Amino acid sequence: MDAAGIITVLGTSVVKFLLAAAVSYGFNHTFWETVLLLSIGGGLGSIVFFKAGGRLLEWLRLRGLKRRSERVARGQAPKRVFTRTNRFIVRLKHGYGLLGLAIMPPILSIPITAIIAAKYFRHDRRALPSLLASVVAWSFALSAAWAFLR
Repeated sequence: MDAAGIITVLGTSVVKFLLAAAVSYGFNHTFWETVLLLSIGGGLGSIVFFKAGGRLLEWLRLRGLKRRSERVARGQAPKRVFTRTNRFIVRLKHGYGLLGLAIMPPILSIPITAIIAAKYFRHDRRALPSLLASVVAWSFALSAAWAFLR
């Protein structure tokens, strides 16, 4: 395994997890090397985006509260907080929950899935372990699927 191939597969698994196994097989990695690289890259991406996303979302929340209080202080009506889109997102969250979100990394991508998890489940102890377990399970599934197609 060469360093360029490893870095490329790790980066691909962070950004677009669904295609990372194909990239790994393109570098002639074995099945087990592919599973390992996808698990490491996807796991690191999940951790980084979950932690950074949580901090970013908290900053945005505080900024919104500050702007809302400034509008009220100027005598303007505060903007609507609960919109139709927000209602739809909350309905999805309650309908599918954390486990439904954990199966999404290949479909949505690691960053989007981790940031959504940080937004709605950052106080749940099971959130990050669920994301990591899902990444490992999907690493096996995608590595096997791409090995079969190769």
